[in-house]
Formats: sequence, C-alpha cells, structure tokens
Amino acid sequence: MDDLQFRREIYADPKSNSPEILKAKNTDPAKLKFAQEVEALDDKISNALNIPVPDDLCQTLILRQSLASHQQQKRKKYIRVALAASITLAIGLTVNQLQFSHAYDSVGDYAIAHVNHEAKYFSNSIEANIPLGALNKKMASFNGSFTDSMGDLLMAEFCRFDGIKSLHMVFRGKNSPVNIFVVPQSKHLSYKTVFDNHQYNGIVSSTNDSHIIVVGDKAEPLKQWQLKLQNQLRWFS
Repeated sequence: MDDLQFRREIYADPKSNSPEILKAKNTDPAKLKFAQEVEALDDKISNALNIPVPDDLCQTLILRQSLASHQQQKRKKYIRVALAASITLAIGLTVNQLQFSHAYDSVGDYAIAHVNHEAKYFSNSIEANIPLGALNKKMASFNGSFTDSMGDLLMAEFCRFDGIKSLHMVFRGKNSPVNIFVVPQSKHLSYKTVFDNHQYNGIVSSTNDSHIIVVGDKAEPLKQWQLKLQNQLRWFS
C-alpha cells in the first residue's frame, strides 16, 4: 500500500485493523507512527466531545426559561402601566382644560371657579417670600410693572384663563387670601365690573388690553385693593 492510500485509510478510520493497514504498519515504522498520532488525536477529540450532562440540567433550563419569561412579563406590565399613566394624565389635563375653558362664559364666573379650585393651597398663614422684582419679571409679559409692593405676596404664577396665558397673584388679605388676575382681554368671555357668589366678591377693571380681576371673601375691602392697583401698576407704552 503506497503512502497516499495509507493516509487516506487512516484518516477515514484511525482504528482500522484491515490486513493491508496492519501489514503497512508492521513493515513501515513511519506509517506506524503516523497511524498512532492520528489515533491519539481521534481519542482526544472523542474525549472532548464526551461531556457528562448534569443531573439537574433540565430543571436549570426550565428555571432560566421561567425567569426570562417573568422578566419579559414584568417589562410588558411596566410598559402597560406607564402607558396607562400617560393616558390618565393626558385625560386629566384635557378635562381640567375643558372645565376651565368652556364651562364659563364670563370673567367673573371663571375667576371664582379658578379661586375655588386653588383655595385649598393658600391661607393667610403661609410664608410670603416673593420679592417685587420677581413679580415684575412676570408682569413684563403683560407690558406692565408694579412701582411698589401691594402687600404680602403669597404666590405669583402664570396660569390659563379661558386658555389664555394670564398671571395669578395671591396676596395676604384681611381675613383670607385675595386673588388678583391679569388677563389679556378675550372676545370669548364677557364681563361685568362687579360679580359675586355666596362666598366671594369680585371686581373687574380694564386697561391696556387686559382685565384686572380682584376676588376676595365678603369681608375683604376689594375697592381698596383696586385703588392700590390703580396707583401702583404701570403699563409700558
């Protein structure tokens, strides 16, 4: 058997005991050495592939699959909760906007509803720490400014009045907070210079294309507040 044929036979079957292979091994030390090396390599490969399977492999795989499924369900649940929260928030904002934009057709009704909605957040006892400069930065949006403080300012924030950007100020009053709104005039809301309900009185003055609305409880001297506004509120030309 020539060398090429011998190598082919050994590669095909390293443990071959055919008469031709045995004869070649016995008569040619080089062929014998080659056959032994290929057989040793074949044994190493077999041993490497012969990995024992752990007894708990099945349970381990099932546990991993369960954990993966659990994590996937948690992610889906989180996404659903986040989506539901977003939808709820959007609905809440929409309802709130609709409530204050379309339920009232007069400045007085709207102002009282706004005060009622936020009354629980303010009282005469809370700290007043808003300086005149901070207030006038906001008033600049309406082309106006205060020349002096009108009293203890509890809050000054932009708000939506009939969907229009407005300024809502809350001052410490005689018995309870006094609310003052600066609202750009809108054709959608009618107004009277005086309005009230069972709890609040309100007065409205109009200047520089804005309504100045003062709302307070029945004991508050609103005319005095209106006079302060006339004396201390200046409008830019």
